[in-house]
Formats: sequence, C-alpha cells, structure tokens
Amino acid sequence: MEDIINNQLGLFLMYLASGILICLLFDIFRALRKAIKTSDLVTYIEDTIFWILASCFLLYLTFILNSGEIRFFLFIGLALGCALYYFTISKYFMKITVKIFIILKNILITPIRIFLKINKKLIWFICINLQNITKFFKNIPKTTKKQ
Repeated sequence: MEDIINNQLGLFLMYLASGILICLLFDIFRALRKAIKTSDLVTYIEDTIFWILASCFLLYLTFILNSGEIRFFLFIGLALGCALYYFTISKYFMKITVKIFIILKNILITPIRIFLKINKKLIWFICINLQNITKFFKNIPKTTKKQ
C-alpha cells in the first residue's frame, strides 16, 4: 500500500512540475511575441504548434511514467502546477524575458542593418557602373585561335 501511495505522490509531483514547465515555455513564447511583433495568423499557428507539442509531451509522459493510465489526480497536478507558476513567478519571468529578447533583437538586428546599408551602397555602385564595365569588355578585341 505504501508503494502505491509513494508512486502516486511521485506521479502527482511529476505532473505538477510538468504544469510549471509547460507554462514557463508558453511564457517564453509570449515574451517573444511581445519583443517581436507578429501577425495574428502567425500567432495562431505558433499557439497551435505549441499546444500540439505540449500535448504530445504530456501523452509521452503518461505512457512512460504511468503506462498510459490517465488518472484524475494527474490533471489536478498539472492544473495546480500551472496555477502555482502563473500566480507566483510568471509576471516577473515575463518582464525579464521580454527585456532579454528586446536586447537580443537589437544586438542581432543592428549588424544586419549595417550590413544591408553597406551592401545597398555597393550594389547601387555596381549597378551604376555596370554600363561602363560592359562597354569596357565590349571594346576588348577578340582573339582568334590559330590552327
């Protein structure tokens, strides 16, 4: 009897931790969305993919830990883990993660903008001088092969 209780308590704690993990990962998606604006369609697609992956994770966890048996207390552990995370650290985690993503976005986008600006000038220079370059090559006499 003690083994069954320990096993069920262990399962409950694993699902509690899984609820926390899933909500934490979802907050990362939310923070990324706040840092980088996306269209509604992209948001729907991201949400759908996230929940499909979360469902697959929970299904896999159920088969590995509990031989595929679904018990009511597993749902309670999952919901309690989500609620525990949401009401304790979600707000702070979101603020920090959004700031980190904005900093990373600025660090990554600034060199790309500089690169594109330099290349834009280079491409513009080549296009303007392309006529001169083609004229130069047209004026080169053709050599004939001796046989």
